[in-house]
Amino acid sequence: MADIARLALRFEYVVARILAENGFEIITSNMERFDLVARRDGVVWAIEIKYYRTARAQISLVETAALRLLAFANDRDAHKAMLIVSSVVPPAIRDKLGDNYGLFLVDRSDLVRWAQQAPTLIDELRTVLEGDPSPEDASSGRPPDAARATEMLPTPRTVAPAPTIGAHLCAELHALSCGKKTWRSYEQLCERILQYLFPSDLHGWHRQARTDDGFNRFDFVCRIKSDKAFWRFLIEHLNSRYVVFEFKNYRARIKQGQVLTTEKYLFERGLRRAAIVLTRMGLDKGASAMIQGAMREHGKLILVLDDTQICAMLRMRDRGDDPADLLFDVVDYFLLSLPR
Repeated sequence: MADIARLALRFEYVVARILAENGFEIITSNMERFDLVARRDGVVWAIEIKYYRTARAQISLVETAALRLLAFANDRDAHKAMLIVSSVVPPAIRDKLGDNYGLFLVDRSDLVRWAQQAPTLIDELRTVLEGDPSPEDASSGRPPDAARATEMLPTPRTVAPAPTIGAHLCAELHALSCGKKTWRSYEQLCERILQYLFPSDLHGWHRQARTDDGFNRFDFVCRIKSDKAFWRFLIEHLNSRYVVFEFKNYRARIKQGQVLTTEKYLFERGLRRAAIVLTRMGLDKGASAMIQGAMREHGKLILVLDDTQICAMLRMRDRGDDPADLLFDVVDYFLLSLPR
């Protein structure tokens, strides 16, 4: 199981205990469409729990999660809906989301206060959030209990069906054949996929920029404009303000030669030390060794994603999860397993 999935499960477990300490009776859990059904003061709640590595919430993801929750809440005849996120949502935006969707949004600051009902839960919450909740997290001005959730909000509103753009893009990817004849279609599809996955994380999308020799080219170069954990890692630890994207519509796993070509596009003084290569089949052992050497000897990071990983990120985006968290897992595993 990916690290992000384990952290999400731990967060869900801690949240369930916090809810129980605040008067919620957990009826069912680990459901296919949302995480919990709970009851408090005779009110039945459909509850969705979202774990993000980044402390500051990305509103588009929170809105997607809200739409998904409300689309399925009526299936359990829930009276109300609650969306719980691990990030901090500014009070004005949080209230706006509540008003727009008729749900109760609980963020990190609420969880910190609610956990004070059982002080040992503060330590567990700190552990799963990978850091100390700051004083700012606990100062949004809401009451320190769950009474407001039961008292103030109407029945969840009827909304459009949950988003399925990622599922359609994944189906297109699987239906597209590999090889030279479809390289252009693959490039166009990859562009649509990336812009759906990271709509506010990257800027530029400069297509097929040429190197000085006039022959070699990469498919896209983008400037990072996000403060999420993965992109912040590239900026702060690799000194990479830009990311190169390449698309390899090969029938087989990519080899050392393709990795070497990609590495030539990365250089420190251009603040371009990271590349993400989208492939159909992944990479072979020789290419894997080449990528390890590029990191170990030159500090250049090259990530290779196959169709399976791309579709996993598309499903995450459809659910309101952050696809960049999967990239963080890929980098984390790569660096932890990097040989001498």
